[in-house]
Amino acid sequence: TKLYRNPWTLKVTRGLEDLDLEVRRGEVMGYLGPNGAGKTTTLKLLTGLHKPTRGGAWIFGESIETTSSRRRIGFLPEQPYFYDYLTGPEYLELAGRLSGLGGQDAHTRARRWMGRVGLGAAERRRLRKYSKGMLQRLGLAAALIHEPEQLLLDEPMSGLDPLGRRDVRDLLLEQRGRGVTVLFSSHILPDVEMLCDRVAIVLAGRLSRVARVGELVNDGPQRVEIRCAGHPLVALPPALAPLLSRIERPEETAFVLEQGERLDDVLRWMLQAGVRVQAVTPQRSNLEDLYVETAQSGGAERSGERRPA
Repeated sequence: TKLYRNPWTLKVTRGLEDLDLEVRRGEVMGYLGPNGAGKTTTLKLLTGLHKPTRGGAWIFGESIETTSSRRRIGFLPEQPYFYDYLTGPEYLELAGRLSGLGGQDAHTRARRWMGRVGLGAAERRRLRKYSKGMLQRLGLAAALIHEPEQLLLDEPMSGLDPLGRRDVRDLLLEQRGRGVTVLFSSHILPDVEMLCDRVAIVLAGRLSRVARVGELVNDGPQRVEIRCAGHPLVALPPALAPLLSRIERPEETAFVLEQGERLDDVLRWMLQAGVRVQAVTPQRSNLEDLYVETAQSGGAERSGERRPA
C-alpha cells in the first residue's frame, strides 16, 4: 500500500491499496489502468524509488527493501531523464557501468545495443538532438544492456511510430524467449494483447482483475454480424429486437447480434422474411473493449481521496 499525504490540506490520496499480485518467472504481464490508477506507483515501489506505506514485495525472493534486489532488474520509467550533452553510446556505457558491467564490456555492449534499437546511424549525435521516439529506444536499450532477468517497463511504446512499436514488440518477444520476466504498463492495448501471457487491471489504486488474455477475451460477449443484400424493409420481431442493432451501408445492411447463441433464431426469422443473407461473421471481443468496460464499471472509485481519521 502507498498513500500520499498533502502537507497543507492533510488529505490522503490513495496511490495503491492492498495490492496482492504475483508475476510468474518467465512470463510477460501487462499492467493496465487509466491515468492515476497506480501503475507507475507500483513500478516505483518495486525499484526502490518510493517506500511503501505498509506491506512488502519481493523480486526473485529478495525484499525490495534491499539494494541487492535491484541488481537483476532493468527499468524504463515513463519519463526517463537523459544527460543531453552525451552521445547515445556514452549514455549506454554509463548505464552499463551503473548496472555493474566492466568498462570494456559496457563499451562493446553500448555499440551493439545502439544497432539493436535502430540508432546505429546516430552514434555521434548528442542526445539533445534526438527525437522523443529515439530517446524511448535509447531508454529501452539502457534497461536491457546488462541482460537483466526482470524487466519493469512503464509505457515502453510511448512516443514510438508503428515501426518503432514493432521493433519493441520484437525485442520483448526475444526477451521472453530468453526466459526474462517482464512487467510493463501500456495504454496501447493491441500491443498488450499481442505480447502478454496475462494482464492485471488496476483501478483507483486497487487491483480489479488478473487473467490470461485469452480468458478475458473469451469471457466477453460473443457478437455476430449478419450481412444482408440491399436494404430489406422488415420490422424486427419483438423477441429479437432488443438483441439486434441495424447498420445501413451503401449496398447492404448489417445486423449485429449481441447474443451469439440466438443466431439460429435470427437466421430462421430472416429466411422466413425473405431477407437475403450474404455472410455471418463472429466478432470476437478484444482487450480494448473489455478494458473500457472494466474501467467504466470502476469509475465511481477513481477519486481515491479521504481525510485521515
